[in-house]
Amino acid sequence: MALIILGTLFYFVANFQRIAIPGAIFDLLEQELHVGAPEITAFGAIYMYVYAFTQLINGIFVDRFGGYRVMLVGAIIMGIGCLTFPLTANLPLMYFSRALLGLGGSMFYLSLIKELGYLFDEKDFGIALSVMLFVGYAGGIVANAPFVLAMRMLTWREILLIIAGIVLVSIIAYVLIMLKTNSHDINKHAQLKLLPFRLVLHKSHNRSLFTFACCNFGISYVIQTVIGKKFLEDFCLMTSAKAAVVLSIMAIVAAVSNLVNASVCKLFHNQRVIFLKGASLITFLSLLIICILIWLDIKTIFIAYIFCVLAANSSLSSLLVPVLYATNRKMVSGTAVSILNFSYFMAVGLLGTITGFVLNIFEPTRIGNTLIYNNNSYLLLFSLFLILSIYEIYRALNLSDRY
Repeated sequence: MALIILGTLFYFVANFQRIAIPGAIFDLLEQELHVGAPEITAFGAIYMYVYAFTQLINGIFVDRFGGYRVMLVGAIIMGIGCLTFPLTANLPLMYFSRALLGLGGSMFYLSLIKELGYLFDEKDFGIALSVMLFVGYAGGIVANAPFVLAMRMLTWREILLIIAGIVLVSIIAYVLIMLKTNSHDINKHAQLKLLPFRLVLHKSHNRSLFTFACCNFGISYVIQTVIGKKFLEDFCLMTSAKAAVVLSIMAIVAAVSNLVNASVCKLFHNQRVIFLKGASLITFLSLLIICILIWLDIKTIFIAYIFCVLAANSSLSSLLVPVLYATNRKMVSGTAVSILNFSYFMAVGLLGTITGFVLNIFEPTRIGNTLIYNNNSYLLLFSLFLILSIYEIYRALNLSDRY
C-alpha cells in the first residue's frame, strides 16, 4: 500500500508537469528565454510526443517486470527531469528535461492499474482505481490556479525545485520500502509483438475511432495545456490569476465528466456511439462560436464557459474504451487501448507544435516584456481547430457500438 501511495504521488506530479508547462507560465518563459511561440509550445509538444510513443510499449514492460519496478524507473527518470528543468535557461537542455519528464511520467498509469488489480479484490478495485485517477486529475487542477497563486510568493523555478525535492525524497522512500517487499517474478514470456498492432489497425472501425479521439481530445487538451490561458489573457483581457482559475476549472470539469458521461450513457442502455456523435457536434458548435466572437472582436467571459464545455466534451475515455472492448477480440483489446492512449497525446503534441507556428504568422505586439498575439493569429488558430472538428464529425459518423 505504501508503494501504491508513493506511485500515486508520482502520477500526480506527472499530471502537474504535463499541464503546467508551458500553459501556466507561457508569458514568463517567453520573457526569460527571449523566444517566440514556436519555442514555447515545443515544451508541451516534446512531453506529449515522448509520452505518446511510450504508451505503445509500457504495457509490455509492466507485464514483464511488474508495475513496482516500472514505477521506480519512471520516478528516477522523472525526478531527473523535474530537477534539471528549473535549474537551466539553456533551451536544448530544457527540451531534454521535458523529454525525460514525458518518458518518466508515462510509466505510472498502467503500472498503478496493474498493481491495484493485485492488491484489491474485484469489489474494491473500482473504488481504488477511481481514487488513483482523481489524484492524477488533481495534479492538473493544481497546475493552473494554485500554481499561479503560489508564484506570488515564489518564482516558478523555486516552486518546481520544491516539487523536484519532494519527488527525490519520495524515490528514496520508495527504494527503502521496495527492498523490504517481495516483488513479482519477472515474466520472461511477455514480449513485444507486432501482430496485435496489425490486427487492431487493420480494422477501419478502429481507425475511425482513433482519429475521432485524436480530434476530440487533442483540441480540448491543447487549449488546456498550451494556449488556453494565454488566449484568455490576450483576447479576453483576463488577468493571469483569473485565466488560471478557468483552466483549473476545466481540469475539474474533465475529472468529473468521465463519470457523468458513463452514468448518463448507462441510462440510455449504453448506446455509447450516439454520445460520441453528439460530442463531435458539440465540439464543432463550440469552436464555431469562438471563431465568430474572435472575428467580431467580442471580448467576453462567455468564452471561458465554452472552454469548460470543451473539457467536459473531451472526457470520453469511459465511453471509448468500452466501445473498443465491444468491437475487438479480447486478445487485442489491451493493444487497442494502448493505441488509443498513443493517439490522444500524439494529437496534443502535433497540435501544440502547429499552434506555435500559427501564432507567429502574424506579428505579435510587444507590451513591456510580454508578447501579445493579435486577433488574426487566434482566428486562424481556432479556424484550424474548427476544420478539424468537421473531420471529427465525419469520423464519428462511421462509428458503431457493434462491429
